[in-house]
Amino acid sequence: MRRLPPLSSLPAFEAVARLGSVKAAGEELGRTHGAVSKQIATLAEDLGVALFRKEGVGIRLTREGEEFAQSVSGALDRLAQARDRIRLKGQEQVIEIGLSATLAMRWLIPRMPSLYLEVPGMELSFRMTGSQIIPDHEIDVALTFDRLSWIEGYYSRADIVRLGDVAFGPVHAPGFELVQDGVGYHCAKRYLQQVAPGTWDAWSALTGVQVSADQEQTYPHTFLALEGAVAGLGVAMSERRLVAEELATGGLVAPFGFHTIDKGFGAVVTERGRGKAKVQVLLDWLGRQAASD
Repeated sequence: MRRLPPLSSLPAFEAVARLGSVKAAGEELGRTHGAVSKQIATLAEDLGVALFRKEGVGIRLTREGEEFAQSVSGALDRLAQARDRIRLKGQEQVIEIGLSATLAMRWLIPRMPSLYLEVPGMELSFRMTGSQIIPDHEIDVALTFDRLSWIEGYYSRADIVRLGDVAFGPVHAPGFELVQDGVGYHCAKRYLQQVAPGTWDAWSALTGVQVSADQEQTYPHTFLALEGAVAGLGVAMSERRLVAEELATGGLVAPFGFHTIDKGFGAVVTERGRGKAKVQVLLDWLGRQAASD
């Protein structure tokens, strides 16, 4: 069994040896003068030799102290390098994704068991988007729908990878009044999304269907508008995937169907994300999931 010196004392010894001062070492390590001195004394007692000698108002390494300091410094350097290598590998496994809370809850999270089975070791970490733009240096990938017009410059220094089609249309609860008038259709309330308030107008321009309302209410997250629609309080504009369950169970209806936009499901890959090999693996998987929809 190997006999090691008291390991907790080594950082204090290395700092004092490097800085030539117990006080300076304590400030660097966030410890008191007394705590550092005690660790040096414990280490010297274990080794059976003096590691420092007084010299004027300061201290200096003894010959044995110099020899030991070289070994300790090299060992700590190798430990730090090993830590950085292992930590980097761990960070490469984790992919930071920016996406809406609605897309995360209603589409991606239910599919993640499939991802983890296909790609062992991959881990996704979510950053919720909304009215706030997440700086591209903080994420690797941002998932976004083309809400009938791509938001140019939403993320700087980024590439948009098209993953699949999207389909948008108004949805409301059965029995909600959507009355046809001379211009188009009218209702009591319609919901807007804060990040893309022009979606209704863009949808009308593409489909030729006008839907006006007595009141408009803006939400930062689509799922809030969808909850309002399910409760029969208004009509919401939604991508088909996000309301698939409600449409299947009859909780929502889509009176005009959904307008398809080719390749409107996109991944914004940041400069940081382009440096991670598993980002492409994730994009391939997302493309297959989008196609299966």
